Amino acid sequence: MARRRNGYPLKIERSYYRGLAKLIREWQKIAFRVADAQLRHYLINGTKMLTDADNSRNPEWTNYVQQTLNLMSVDMENTVTDQILHDMTMRFVYAVNQFSANKTRVHQANVQMKMGPYALNPLRDNAKLREYTWGKILENTNLIKTMQGRYIDQLKGDIYRIVNDGGGLTDISHAISNRTGMALRHADLIATDQTGKILAQIDAYRNKQAGSTRYIWRSMEDKRVRLKHRELDGKEFKYDDPNGGDNGQLPGEPIRCRCYADPID
Repeated sequence: MARRRNGYPLKIERSYYRGLAKLIREWQKIAFRVADAQLRHYLINGTKMLTDADNSRNPEWTNYVQQTLNLMSVDMENTVTDQILHDMTMRFVYAVNQFSANKTRVHQANVQMKMGPYALNPLRDNAKLREYTWGKILENTNLIKTMQGRYIDQLKGDIYRIVNDGGGLTDISHAISNRTGMALRHADLIATDQTGKILAQIDAYRNKQAGSTRYIWRSMEDKRVRLKHRELDGKEFKYDDPNGGDNGQLPGEPIRCRCYADPID
């Protein structure tokens, strides 16, 4: 039986994705609720917009639609506070950092002596790691905020276009589902890409601090591994080599890469 590749924190990546997906599903619920409970009032039999109807009793119905969507935006923005986002991304970054520390102890018996004891706070007594990880916490928080803003703005644009084209409630529901699917795929990209990048940098720092100057490129050896990284699998490179790895990038640094470095020396 082939050796299981366990140098990449797949469970942490998937847990982070599930957290992101939960946020997105909350936005989706709000959108469906608004469409069914409020936008429905501006439709005829759920299929035709009021542009096709007698609007003499409500000549400013388009303003009400806009106000409804603006309130929907506020509801979506209020589903999560900055503190909750910060705590969520902090747990994720800390978990990757702890995974790296555990790997380093296995690979290098003397890492504890060189880097100090590892306690519940993985940033303790190491200013460089503290600076890096807090930067990644901020980056991931901003990535989620950007994803949320894009979801809201693009969904509102979708609904406006449906209104202008004379579409109905079914079209709006399809637009919500499609936009949610795009956001979920974006969340999956964030989870995979950030896990790989954070692990790559923290692993490299710890391994070099422990005395390693070289590493072996390891892939996950599954069908998701890109061809170039299959070719790099098992090859040896020097740290800080601008021509090493994938065009100078460490395992995990290329976008959506789940490869990792096995230190040697």
